[in-house]
Amino acid sequence: MQCFGIHYTFGMERFHPLAADTDAPPEALGQAQAECALALGRLDGLLTGLTDTEKRLFCVGLLREVLLSALAQAGFADAEHRFNAWFAGLDRAPQETPLTACSAYAVVRALLGELSHHPWEPLADAAQTIALAARFGADRPMQAEDALAEEAIGRALTLVKQAGADDEIPLPFAGLGHLYALLRADPLFALLERTVHIRSLGNRAVAIEQAAPRTPLWAVDASLGRLLTACGAWQLALPCPGAVTAETLQPQLWPGERAIVSARTLHASATRLAELVAKARRRAALMREQLGHLRSSARAPQVWILLAGFAPLGLDQMTSAFGISRRGTYAIGDALVTAGLARRASIKGKVLLVAEAPRRDRLSAPLDHALALPHPALAEFDAAMGEIDRLLAGSSGHP
Repeated sequence: MQCFGIHYTFGMERFHPLAADTDAPPEALGQAQAECALALGRLDGLLTGLTDTEKRLFCVGLLREVLLSALAQAGFADAEHRFNAWFAGLDRAPQETPLTACSAYAVVRALLGELSHHPWEPLADAAQTIALAARFGADRPMQAEDALAEEAIGRALTLVKQAGADDEIPLPFAGLGHLYALLRADPLFALLERTVHIRSLGNRAVAIEQAAPRTPLWAVDASLGRLLTACGAWQLALPCPGAVTAETLQPQLWPGERAIVSARTLHASATRLAELVAKARRRAALMREQLGHLRSSARAPQVWILLAGFAPLGLDQMTSAFGISRRGTYAIGDALVTAGLARRASIKGKVLLVAEAPRRDRLSAPLDHALALPHPALAEFDAAMGEIDRLLAGSSGHP
């Protein structure tokens, strides 16, 4: 009987070309780590100079990046395609496959729950707001598999804390090396072996080698910033989407090769976060032009921050996330559409408010006087909300 091997590697991490008969030279490692350290320091400096509005825009953009990166790492290949409609409750969750250890709902639930208690207040506030607005599996009860996602978050926090405990200099590389050793030895995060199934096709036996299920490395990404703050490389323990990959855990890599790959993936993650900072600044400038006449606690800017940085919103989501009445959602929608910051779109019978992409010419053009005037309905709504805020403050015993 003949036997043929058919290899299926869909979704597997690419094996790194550095794997060789000898370890990488120290010069290559030094360069990779120096570039990574520069990117980490640059991002840390960029974050210290953000205004409150820029922080909020950065945080909602970071949360979207965290969720999409986690879903991709967990094996949900169609996550980005379905994300916006799924968030609005208009489409099913990303498709589960043999590579996914738990549902997409469990992943986003665990991450939003963890980040809702983040020590950096703007990030915690953003996660709480998104959790209120989300229609991810709105009617789906918690299932047994959700416990795996919660366990992954807790276990990742423990390993990251252990890895960063002995760092004494403001560089994370010793801690990263320790962390990867812990991950490779941990039953929850260590790479699983690919499985081989023997199938009979006529008079032939066919060996079908399938990719192993993904381990929840996305949970380590969410906690990795704590290692960077422990050694002093960062001031804020931010998530690092995409920084921890199965590629780095490959047993074939030499120690130097592994250190190079880990530095490069962390460098790439920090670079993406720096790009989110730049995007947040551009959006904040646009918002100041078009909505700068509104008071700081107005709902319209808060709604647009979520629209621009995270995903389109339905009217019911605006009500849940921001405590806006039905009438108020119409007023805010009218104002944002009039200002050219959003448009209405009907998807599967539901009206969503979608952010318009900022244009460079709009950022440099003089402010149109007509857009500088508050929309009548929005002005009335904004004044009413201000009065409610004052009444609530008075009823709580504050002078």
